[in-house]
Amino acid sequence: MQKKISDIYSYNTHVSFEFFPPKTSHGIKQIYQSIARLKNMNPDFFSVTYGAGGSTADKSLEIASALTNLAQVTCVAHLTCVGMNRDQVDVLLQSLAYHGIANVLALRGDPPAGDAKFIKPENGFAYAAELVRFIRERSDMGILVAGYPEGHSENPSRDEDFKHLVEKVAAGADGIVTQLFFENRFLFEMIENLDRANVNVPLLAGIFPISNAKQILRITELSGASVPEKLRVGLNKYAENADDMEKFGTDYAVEQIEALLSGGVNHFHFYTMNRHRQIRNILLQLRSYFPQLNLWE
Repeated sequence: MQKKISDIYSYNTHVSFEFFPPKTSHGIKQIYQSIARLKNMNPDFFSVTYGAGGSTADKSLEIASALTNLAQVTCVAHLTCVGMNRDQVDVLLQSLAYHGIANVLALRGDPPAGDAKFIKPENGFAYAAELVRFIRERSDMGILVAGYPEGHSENPSRDEDFKHLVEKVAAGADGIVTQLFFENRFLFEMIENLDRANVNVPLLAGIFPISNAKQILRITELSGASVPEKLRVGLNKYAENADDMEKFGTDYAVEQIEALLSGGVNHFHFYTMNRHRQIRNILLQLRSYFPQLNLWE
């Protein structure tokens, strides 16, 4: 049965997993294997990304529909408005509803590869807050929005970025899922700011398990996320040994999550990169905090 975001976040600790549409047949096999393994853990929901400029729209919908109707788990479909006018977004909302998908992560989205900057489509949306308001006026979808603990790269300051976050929630969002971060102080500062702004929706901490040094350096460069000294030392030390790198990344995630839990953070959204083994190993070490999870199969 599909649950709404507003119904999920009403008790205890929570765990959710994110996937992206693969480009190869091997990738398709891998993602469905991971979905099967991670479904058995009893997470609160799965989410499926939507490529820049809608480049993976069909595959995203296919996977989200499979999660909803075959795996019968709650799914959050990413919905971006890049290159889409209001009528097209409305059609997409109807398509998601037709497939039984009851929740979206509303994003302005990134422009297609090769485009230097975002251009508002005619009769489209300039900001995610406008998209959230449009969805809220036309459907009863559960709505998550993105939060950036260190600020979005296109905003001139973290303060300016935070104002946009508050606007997205005021427009009708049910919760916030954060971009990946590796220094907890940024999330705690965001929580303090949300409290001061009287924003009381659930906040999901975005956790990215580390297993590949080049991948992390590329992602942090694109996202603007900081690389603390402890992480940088580990990336340099274990870069050439995949097993040691994964163990380091697992230990780093466990330590990061324990510190967040100690600081009152209860909700965690894992960027799985379509893998399952490392996620399970992380949660197995944290099992006392997540009694609802099935980690024994």
